[in-house]
Amino acid sequence: MTTPDLPRTVVVHHRSGIGDLIWHIPYLRAIAAVSEGGKVSVIARPSCRAAEVLAAESCIAEVIEFDRKPRKSERRVGRHDGLGAQLAFVAELRARHFGRIFIFSGRARYAALALLAGIPRRAGFGFTAAERLLLNQPPYIRPYRGPGNWVYPEATDFCVAHGLVSGPVVPRMAVAMAALTSAERDLAPLPEPRYAFSIGTSEARKNWGAERFGALAVALAGRGGSVVLLGGPAEQGAAESILAAVPAALRSRMMVSAQASVQRSAALLRHCQYCVGNDTGVLNMAVANGVPALGLFGATPPLAHDPLLQALAGQGMDAITVDAVVARLAQLGAP
Repeated sequence: MTTPDLPRTVVVHHRSGIGDLIWHIPYLRAIAAVSEGGKVSVIARPSCRAAEVLAAESCIAEVIEFDRKPRKSERRVGRHDGLGAQLAFVAELRARHFGRIFIFSGRARYAALALLAGIPRRAGFGFTAAERLLLNQPPYIRPYRGPGNWVYPEATDFCVAHGLVSGPVVPRMAVAMAALTSAERDLAPLPEPRYAFSIGTSEARKNWGAERFGALAVALAGRGGSVVLLGGPAEQGAAESILAAVPAALRSRMMVSAQASVQRSAALLRHCQYCVGNDTGVLNMAVANGVPALGLFGATPPLAHDPLLQALAGQGMDAITVDAVVARLAQLGAP
């Protein structure tokens, strides 16, 4: 008896954040393991930076951007917002001759695009009757109703239902060797323990603020450690404000990395001993690279998908004090 050929597979990742995509990495690997060539293609929004997040993943064949309805903060029109652009996107998918699609979403739109693209096997969450009419590969799952964020639990339930995994898989991220080597060299002058600060945020309400980050940097550097301020180009101003709050004598223990490369940020994290900061992509990237992290959750429910990620919660970010952060870091083993 011969084993049938494995299908050429594409996966839809609907969520818009880097952290959301990182949570899906183990499940992309699981799908790739039962797909043609041990690889999958991934459809993702530009904001989750999939091409960079997944750059070192050997199981990724390609990333296909679907740019519909960008975040309001981006203040732009998506390339695929119009009907004509979406039909052109369908034509691109049809030309790739995918045999199967896994849709990590309960949106009927993706199932409709897959049907129009001629993808014969279509699996998705199946939250609605409309979506199930367009899908043909049950089983389906129910929306997550438990505490905290729903994205990782729903992704897990979907993969368990389809026999891809037996239970939750803690996300871990691959990083390019060149990026790791460069980060090790650049961080060599900074003494250990090195604390990475997650200073970026997609929403102002989740931001602990430059003043408190500055005070925390002073406290940790004053104890002999060093601090790496991590974020994207949008965080350059915040990083400068944090540096301004640090006495000149301690600034040699500080490093700013406010740049666009996800692989660079992940590599820097690999050479830090702790991460602390806002609920954003860097925090999730830290634990996905094996770095213990303390997330400050004053505006969102604490995350609980990884034992390396601990939470310090408050009724608003202003309620989380610098002393409380220092004390909690000590409980995690920080000097």
